[in-house]
Amino acid sequence: MVDAAQPSTCAIPAFGIQHKLMNSGDSSAMYRRCEDLVVCDLDGGSALLDLNTSTYFKLNSTASFIWEKLGDRPMDADMIAEEMIQVYDVDKAVCLPDIQNVLKDLAMAKLITDQP
Repeated sequence: MVDAAQPSTCAIPAFGIQHKLMNSGDSSAMYRRCEDLVVCDLDGGSALLDLNTSTYFKLNSTASFIWEKLGDRPMDADMIAEEMIQVYDVDKAVCLPDIQNVLKDLAMAKLITDQP
């Protein structure tokens, strides 16, 4: 249970945060996960807790896939799209803009950062 006085919640549906923050991400930027986050697998997705802000984030299975890939190594949207088309029945041209949106949303939520 979440203490109503502390954290807020933000859901990330199929390919982006529920309340869109930006329309697109930089396809050449390399992203990595930020530190101070606790991750819990859920049925059909993941939950993230930002320990700095006490904010919970809920990711569905597709956003969780992107999150998992960023745990392997810093990646850009194109690299993630290449991984995604190996697992899901989706064309790269279809999933790449959605991946860029998720990356931008995760960056705006300060869950990932550009790799320097």
